[in-house]
Amino acid sequence: MTTKMVENVQKPRVYTEYSKSSLVEIYVAGTRFEIPKESIAKNQETLLGKMLPELSKEKGGDISFNRPEEAFKAIHTYFLTGKLHMPLNVCPGQFAEELEFWGVGSELLEPCCLYRFLAFHQQEETTKRFRKTIPSIHNQKVTSGGYSCRQRLWCIIDNRESSAPAKIYLGFILTFVLLSLASLSLSTVQSLQRKLTICEARDLLFYDNDYDDEVKEYFENNVDCSKDAEIAMMSFLGDYAEYSDEDFEEKMEGFRNSSGATGIEDDYYSTLRLKRKLKHVKLPYKHARLAVFDWIDLTVLAVFTVDLILRLSTCPSIVMYYKSLLNIIDSIVLVCGIVGFVLEKILINFTYGTGDLDILIYFQQLRVFRLLRIFQHVAAIKVLAFCFKENFKEILVLLLFLFVGVNFFANILYFVETDTMKSIPTAWWWGLITMTTVGYGDIYPTSALGRIIGACCAISGVIVLALVIPIFVNNFLALYELAHLLGKEKTGKSKPITLQVMPTKQQSKGI
Repeated sequence: MTTKMVENVQKPRVYTEYSKSSLVEIYVAGTRFEIPKESIAKNQETLLGKMLPELSKEKGGDISFNRPEEAFKAIHTYFLTGKLHMPLNVCPGQFAEELEFWGVGSELLEPCCLYRFLAFHQQEETTKRFRKTIPSIHNQKVTSGGYSCRQRLWCIIDNRESSAPAKIYLGFILTFVLLSLASLSLSTVQSLQRKLTICEARDLLFYDNDYDDEVKEYFENNVDCSKDAEIAMMSFLGDYAEYSDEDFEEKMEGFRNSSGATGIEDDYYSTLRLKRKLKHVKLPYKHARLAVFDWIDLTVLAVFTVDLILRLSTCPSIVMYYKSLLNIIDSIVLVCGIVGFVLEKILINFTYGTGDLDILIYFQQLRVFRLLRIFQHVAAIKVLAFCFKENFKEILVLLLFLFVGVNFFANILYFVETDTMKSIPTAWWWGLITMTTVGYGDIYPTSALGRIIGACCAISGVIVLALVIPIFVNNFLALYELAHLLGKEKTGKSKPITLQVMPTKQQSKGI
C-alpha cells in the first residue's frame, strides 16, 4: 500500500473525538446508518437534504424510515463516496421507486449501472405499449348478457375467444385455407395436369384466328372431343404425319397423272390435300387443370364468400375492419378468384392461354396471407408484428449497412473480376448473397484478390447480422413470454404455486 493510499484511509476515532453534530443517525428498516452532515448538505435536493434541520435536532434513534434496506444501502454509499451504484439483487423498478422517494436523480448512476437501469425502463415502456395492442376480450369467453348475438358471433368468427364454437369454426376455415393452398400448388405439377382435348385445342386455335374453311369444317364436324389433341391429330394424319411438303406434292402429282381415276380415288385425293393443310396447323399443345381442382376451387370460393359476408355483417365497424391490410388482401384474393372463375367460363383464351388478365391469376398467389389473417390474434403473430413495428429503426439500420456493404464490395469485385462479373448489378447479386451468408455458388470470384475480397465481404455480413439481429430477437423473446403469461391469466390456466410444509418434530409427535 502506497503512502498516498495510507493517508486516504480514515483512522478510527474514539468516542470523545466524535462530535454529535458531525453525523446524522437514522434507522432504515431497523438498521442504523450514519451519514456525515456535510455530505447531506451537498445534496440539498434530496429528502435527507431537505430534512437536515430536523435531523440535526432529533436524536438518532428517533429518526426511522420504513423503507427497503438493500436499496438504501446504495443511497447510503452515494452519500459517503459520491458514487451511486445499483445493487444486483435489487429490482430496477424498485430501485427507481427508492430513488424517487429519497430524491436522488437516476442520472447520478455510474455508467456501469446506468445502462442496465435505462434498458429496464425502455423494456417497461415497450411492454406497456404492447399491452395496449392486446384486445381486452381476446382469449375470453363472451357469455355475459351484456353482449348481443351479433357481438358473440363476431368474436367466434374472428377467433377472439377460446370457446368450443370458436375453435370449431377456426378448424373449419383453416381446413379450407389449407385445401385452397394445396389445390393451387398441386395444380401446377405437370403429372397432375391433363393435355387439352382436340375440341379445346380447336376453340383456342380458332379464337381470334382465321383458318381455311376446309380446316374449320374438319375440326367442327369430324373430331372426337374425348380424345387428346395431339393423339387425335396424329391418328388422323396416320402414315402421312412424317410427310414433308415435297412428299405431299409428289404423292398428289401421282394421283393427277394416273388415268382412270375413280370417285374413291378423288375422295382419297381430297383427304390427302386436307392432311397437307393440317400438317401446317400448329395446335396449342398445352396442359390444363384437372376437373377435381376446379371443383375444389369452386367450393373454397363459396365457403370464403359466405365467411366474408358473415364477417362484414357482424363486425363492429366495416371501416375499422378494412383498416387491416390482411383483411384487404383477403377480400382482393376472393374477388379475383370469383372474377377469374367467371372469365374461365366466358373467355376461352383466359382458361388456357395468357393475356392482359393474368393479374387475376397472380393475385391468387396471395392466398397464403389467409393463414396470417386467421392467426392474426395468435400471440406469436402479434408479438412478431409488434417487434417489426418497434424495431423498425434497427431494421432500417441493418438494411442500410447491407446496402453500403453490397455496393462497396460489389463495385470493387467488378473491377477485379472482369471475366466473372459481367456487370455491376451482377456483382450486387453476388454481394447480397455473400453478405447474408446464403452463398448459392452461381457466381464466385476466381482470382486470389477476388477471393480475399469475397472473404472480407462474408465476414462483414456476419458481423452486421450479429450486431443488429439480437436486438430484434431479445425483444421478441421478452414480449412472447409476456403474451404467454397474459394468455394464461385470461384463460385461467395458470396453476397456483403451493408450498408443502414439513411437520416439525413436535407436530409429528402430536404436541
